[in-house]
Amino acid sequence: MIIGHGGNIYDVAAHLGCQPTDIIDMSSNLNPLGPPEDLSGHLISRMDSIISLPEVNSKKITSRLADRYGIPSECVLAGNGTTQFIYSIPVALNIRKALVVGPSYADYKDACTMYQADCDYFLTRDEDGFASDMDALVAAVDGKDTVFICNPNNPTGMMWDRSDLEELCRAFPETFFVIDESYLPFAEDSYTQSAIQLRLPNVIVLNSMSKIFRIPGLRVGFLMAPVALIYRFEKYILPWSVNALAQAAVSYILENPTIIDAFLEQSRLFVKQEKQIFLEKLGNLAHLHVFPGSVYFVLARLSGTMRAQDLCDRLLVDRILIRNCGNFNGLDDRYVRFSLKDRETNLLLAHRLCSLLG
Repeated sequence: MIIGHGGNIYDVAAHLGCQPTDIIDMSSNLNPLGPPEDLSGHLISRMDSIISLPEVNSKKITSRLADRYGIPSECVLAGNGTTQFIYSIPVALNIRKALVVGPSYADYKDACTMYQADCDYFLTRDEDGFASDMDALVAAVDGKDTVFICNPNNPTGMMWDRSDLEELCRAFPETFFVIDESYLPFAEDSYTQSAIQLRLPNVIVLNSMSKIFRIPGLRVGFLMAPVALIYRFEKYILPWSVNALAQAAVSYILENPTIIDAFLEQSRLFVKQEKQIFLEKLGNLAHLHVFPGSVYFVLARLSGTMRAQDLCDRLLVDRILIRNCGNFNGLDDRYVRFSLKDRETNLLLAHRLCSLLG
């Protein structure tokens, strides 16, 4: 397991001698507006559900999600977060040679390593704005049995053009493509943009509700794929993987489309506006280059003498926690990531960055 995921507020609070709630966590990529209104109240009303076992295979919520995407319910599995699926992929697919399009989430390679599967990286480059060179990527995919793509990507924020993604997946019909769409709900038309709509036999989609609905503590995620691939995963899914309150939360979300669609639209508009204001406040800092990306978190490169850990330490004086990206394969100790929050907090961070890097 990689040491240094975002959101490690407990260790930071212990180091600073404060409470975790005193930390301004801008290291973890979560919707600043979430959870949706009334979700907490709904969960409180469902507390009695914890005295009984939850539905063993989560069929109710998988059926609801399938309806949302217009696919058969047999094409969806629910699990204890997408992490559970990531760590079952190497054994379920019998991976021998994998490729991660990076820099990206470390757990893809960690999962392969756990099962002694070879895993290489195809690294996009800073000077290209972390966009993929498709010709070079095609050459890198050749000979691999599985490819991991995070779309939109963490930490770069880059989003694939759907036509390019489809062309790549069709070009290698014998290769499995695992598309992690944890951040796709922040994009417009996320349901129609999902790779599951490609209906290709070699495409597996990971779907997370943790980020957009801000419920990471409930640990619930989905895997969507053709039925033939679902069969391969079912044997590795433990019974009662999704707890009763997590199932209740997903049921509320999927059974109230009017409320949730309004929440999604509000979230997209909010993060778009606040990100624009944040970037404008940074101006043209001499020692900070920002990669705008397509989502609400921001990857940035430091120049000059300051390095990522230096900046993290100086911001912790104000109890602001950001993500040091030095442990992403393909990045180094010059890169940091900011996950935006409300305007007041974002402006506080912008002010501190300008004072430290201006």
